[in-house]
Amino acid sequence: MKNIFKRGISGFIYVVLTVGCILISKYTFFAYFAIILTYTLYEFYRLCKVGGNKPQVWLGIIASVYLFVAFFLYDLKLIGEIIFLGIIPVLMISPVIELFRNSERPVQNIAYTLLGIAYIAFPFSVLNFIISPYELHPELYVPEALLGLFIILWANDSGAYLVGSLWGKTKLLEKISPNKSWEGALGGAFFAIVISVFIFQYVGFMSPVHSIILSLLTVIAGTIGDLTESMFKRSFKVKDSGSIMPGHGGLLDRFDSMLFAAPIYFIYISLFLN
Repeated sequence: MKNIFKRGISGFIYVVLTVGCILISKYTFFAYFAIILTYTLYEFYRLCKVGGNKPQVWLGIIASVYLFVAFFLYDLKLIGEIIFLGIIPVLMISPVIELFRNSERPVQNIAYTLLGIAYIAFPFSVLNFIISPYELHPELYVPEALLGLFIILWANDSGAYLVGSLWGKTKLLEKISPNKSWEGALGGAFFAIVISVFIFQYVGFMSPVHSIILSLLTVIAGTIGDLTESMFKRSFKVKDSGSIMPGHGGLLDRFDSMLFAAPIYFIYISLFLN
């Protein structure tokens, strides 16, 4: 009971902060997710250190924040595509650093460093484009677009937990995540579709047909993201990525589904919203 209470309180604070920072302005969104990105990446690198690996934490964080800022400034049309070229020399520094570290696993260290940038930083950076989704009007701030992504994922998580707890029998991928079931996955998808259709219709964001397709694609991508993080944790033999959120684990545990869902969500609304 005590653990459920802690989980409820930390989950409530997380939802309030996320929704609030998205709704207030693009600048509160930027500050909030820049912090979340940094700590989530730090948690990933901390996982990678298990087994003697030594990813270049500070280089990864600097490159990731640079990428997030580049997406933000480009979306505001304050600078052109040339800003993305700046990431190239930053990434090229990685093998140079390994030359002087005298590590026993230089290739693994470089690989984990770059993996963190691709796995964590890129999806978080894409959020900048989701929140201003209209190509012809990039100045428009559309918080409901980004909230739609999180609402789909939250509804899926809640539905999957509820249905899976009551009727879950057929394991989804037992070796990777023994608690997940096909019944829970289908229940979560149903919850997400119903809620997204209702909300998207209410705010006039997407038609019911597009809402159903978008929700389904987002749920599938989010489930893959969740299972991928479970695979990483199982490989590193850890239960949670951290303990910053009592009852939930770390931020990587909380945002794992978003990492795969955000790019898919962005691609779909880019094709059918503009």
